[in-house]
Order: sequence, then structure tokens, then C-alpha cells
Amino acid sequence: MPVASGLYYIYRPRANKLTKCFYFAVWISLLTLIDGMLAAKTELVDYVHFHWSLMAIVYSIIFLSVRGLASWFFRDRKVFRKEANER
Repeated sequence: MPVASGLYYIYRPRANKLTKCFYFAVWISLLTLIDGMLAAKTELVDYVHFHWSLMAIVYSIIFLSVRGLASWFFRDRKVFRKEANER
């Protein structure tokens, strides 16, 4: 999940809201599908109660949290540019 969250944040579009929503929905759908297939077809994941909508909600919360925290952390780009120029 950390790798998927990082890739989601790095490659997120900066275009209009419709593109952002579509990108978000594709990521959530893809991860939910993969998780559901792993739970159904293999013994790698063993859920007591699995429902795709609950997993989609959990992934949505995780991705939105990562986006919010990363945006907050990198809010002042001048600080990072200053440190990079000092080396």
C-alpha cells in the first residue's frame, strides 16, 4: 500500500477536477479489484468479512490522507529549493 500511495501522489494529474476524479476512481477501482481477486483466488489474504465497498472506502481514506499530508509537508517549496542549492 505504501508504494501504491506514493505512486498515486507522484503521478496525480494537476489538470481539471474531472481528470483528478477519474484518476482517483481508477486507482481505487484497480486496487479494490486486485485485493478482491487475491482474497477470492489465493490464500495470501484471509478476510473474515470481505466486501468490495468497504475496501474501496478504506483505500479512499488512505489515498486522501496521503495526499493531504504530503501536500501539507511540501507546502513551502522554497525551503526545499534552498536546501538543494546549499549542497
